[in-house]
Amino acid sequence: MSNENKWVFVSGGSRGIGAEIVTELANNDYRVVFTYKNNKKQAQELCNHLNSKGKQCYTYQCDASISKEVNQLAEECISLFGAPYAVINNAGITKDSLFINIEENTWSEIMNNNVLSGYLINKAFLPHMINQGDGCILFISSITAFKGNIGQVNYAASKAAMLGMTHSLAIELGRFNIRVNSIAPGLIETDMSQGLSGSVYKNMIKKIPLGRIGSPKEVAMAVNFLLGCGGNYITGQTLVIDGGMSS
Repeated sequence: MSNENKWVFVSGGSRGIGAEIVTELANNDYRVVFTYKNNKKQAQELCNHLNSKGKQCYTYQCDASISKEVNQLAEECISLFGAPYAVINNAGITKDSLFINIEENTWSEIMNNNVLSGYLINKAFLPHMINQGDGCILFISSITAFKGNIGQVNYAASKAAMLGMTHSLAIELGRFNIRVNSIAPGLIETDMSQGLSGSVYKNMIKKIPLGRIGSPKEVAMAVNFLLGCGGNYITGQTLVIDGGMSS
């Protein structure tokens, strides 16, 4: 079945896992709209590269934690493309610190970027998806949501909230043929993992049965699977992609 008439919204798609998701979906003939917050140059370069290959890609600046910006962008997208087939909630940040040292404003910043953004984005698009009677919602969570990690209480709490939204939304939206799932990556080759010290990195690799770090493309291919025919009977689930780290 062709994906050419389906468009997908990806929050935070200018780099890392988000950029690979945008690329994978565009290469599978979805029309892709993705946002960036600050990385305008990277976002435009990615968009131009995909469009030069004959793909359909669009990028917009948007702070996904600000309702006015999200609603304005959603309205523009709906007017141009109609209801989205899928919404990928990928935008997020991390600010690691021991719990006792986390300031309230830092806690709020993490929750706004990682949790509130998902509420705002899905709230803006869902009425149109419900009227369409078909679609997918995906949250890019983390194994930290259920495994935990020193210095990441704020991040873990935000990613666990995504799992809660996944389960409840799947139950609410199933009758509209809208599937809701999460992906929980483990250690993936991104800017975040590159910032780890050598000893920490080596110790983490030792905990992975497959003995290696994962690639953003492996996460992106899972996204493509869940959006495709193979994921038609999957909802309310979390797909863990961690090389066995959480086993």
